[in-house]
Amino acid sequence: MKGLRHILLTVTTYLIIHSSFGQSKIDTITLKKGEVFDILLLSQHPDRDAELKSYFQSAFPIAKKMSYQPLPGFKIINNNQGNLHPNILVLGKWDNTTIREAFLTEILKDVPDFHERRRKIWSYFGLRYFKIESDLSFQINRNHYNVATAYWLESDKRPNPYYKKWEQEIETAGGKILIQLKNGTSPFGYQYNPEYFVITSWKREADFRSFQEKMKKQDLNGVQHINEFILQ
Repeated sequence: MKGLRHILLTVTTYLIIHSSFGQSKIDTITLKKGEVFDILLLSQHPDRDAELKSYFQSAFPIAKKMSYQPLPGFKIINNNQGNLHPNILVLGKWDNTTIREAFLTEILKDVPDFHERRRKIWSYFGLRYFKIESDLSFQINRNHYNVATAYWLESDKRPNPYYKKWEQEIETAGGKILIQLKNGTSPFGYQYNPEYFVITSWKREADFRSFQEKMKKQDLNGVQHINEFILQ
């Protein structure tokens, strides 16, 4: 726990994640049409705080200059489904796709060992970004039970009956879909490529658990894989 606390404090300092990791109770995220929304899933190697600090001191000013804006970050307190075990979910945004894709080339001019640094710091670094098709705004209330779910579907099974049923049952069970993302992109070396990435919110953990038990009885035909993380 001490190591994770150090990670979160360092990330908070250098990403300036809007009073993140539990200080702000309600986070409002606003995205404009054409902007790019980043989803980062991270697990840090132990005893890498010095390297992490140096990394952010080198990379963050360049990212910020190229329009990067940090958004709230969350501890992952439970890996509810799937084989990935990240510790942190970090959100961010960029002005547009062109700038977002150019960053990974431009950063190498000033930080040529950029990717090597990331590998030394993080044991897992999954990245997927999404072009926003229309203006949207949503709130994440940290007093609620918030869940991030990713679905890998069989391409010949769309529209997927299980996924459609999952969407429909959330509201019935007392949950709310805060944001639903699809058609994202992962750059080379950072592949995290589910068809859908969804954040849902539940006023009571018991409602989510009841919903989950109901969905376990559904036919998973057409679903290749599910990852699910409980956020704090």
